[in-house]
Amino acid sequence: MNDKNTPRAIALGYFDGVHLGHKALMDKAVLRAKEIGGISSVFTFDQHPSSVMSGLAVPMLTAKSTRADEIKQLGGVDEVIFGHFDDNLRTMDWKDFIHELLIKKFNAKYIISGHNNRFGYKGLGTPEGMAEECKKAGIGYDCIPDVKVDGITVSSTYIRQLISQGEMEKAIKFLGHPYTVSGVVEHGRKVGTRTLGVPTLNLALPKEMVLPPYGVYATLVVVDGKSHMAATNIGIKPTFEDGGAPTIEPHLLDFTGDLYGKFIHVEFYKFLRPEKAFTDVNELKKAIMKNVEQTREYFA
Repeated sequence: MNDKNTPRAIALGYFDGVHLGHKALMDKAVLRAKEIGGISSVFTFDQHPSSVMSGLAVPMLTAKSTRADEIKQLGGVDEVIFGHFDDNLRTMDWKDFIHELLIKKFNAKYIISGHNNRFGYKGLGTPEGMAEECKKAGIGYDCIPDVKVDGITVSSTYIRQLISQGEMEKAIKFLGHPYTVSGVVEHGRKVGTRTLGVPTLNLALPKEMVLPPYGVYATLVVVDGKSHMAATNIGIKPTFEDGGAPTIEPHLLDFTGDLYGKFIHVEFYKFLRPEKAFTDVNELKKAIMKNVEQTREYFA
């Protein structure tokens, strides 16, 4: 089905995760795909154009390893096409991007973009130019207006700012879902189990993702399709100074079992407290028990 002869409705954007603005583009692609009897697609880049041009990494709203799956799952599209952002793509004329790449190579019958989308060499391609070229080629074009929440335009930049400030509940409103870190449970240093009697899971932080402040959060851990409440610490555990790399450590409430090697999703709902060094282990235990109760209250 997904060959180059299949008619496509293609949504354009970077899709560094999925927020409500991205969702509006993909909803339209899904609708148009049904109308043309084709498939809904996202065309994006493997690297953020800004990070390639500036050499500075742009933090992501999702991990590279789960990006395609997340776009498909949350956006409902059939496929994600990753263009390799090399010199060839970077210097491609905007008209060639439409006619040679999207139409000729991927059989675009509908193109969907945001109203502030810029594409092609030096960003000379605009929605107005896109509309004109699509009309010439006899294909459809939809320009999607900004999506706003509480009068604020939904954008990755704004959501990154919210997450980096620990405003997880507000971020959910703009994302349309919780900020989520996924990965395979690793062996930790067993500090939680041995020293505190509070067993925790260990998850590496994907380096490319925007990081919330170090501290404790009310979260849900999704494993094998089931959700479990968890008080989750992000940070370096300053009470046990041993130079560890930052990790995500969920303590699952009312759960017993070994999840080592399992793929899990940690959904962040509320920031409970900043990470701090405690004078002794008992003080830390007390703080953890308080966070456990706060997590229960939040989800109650």
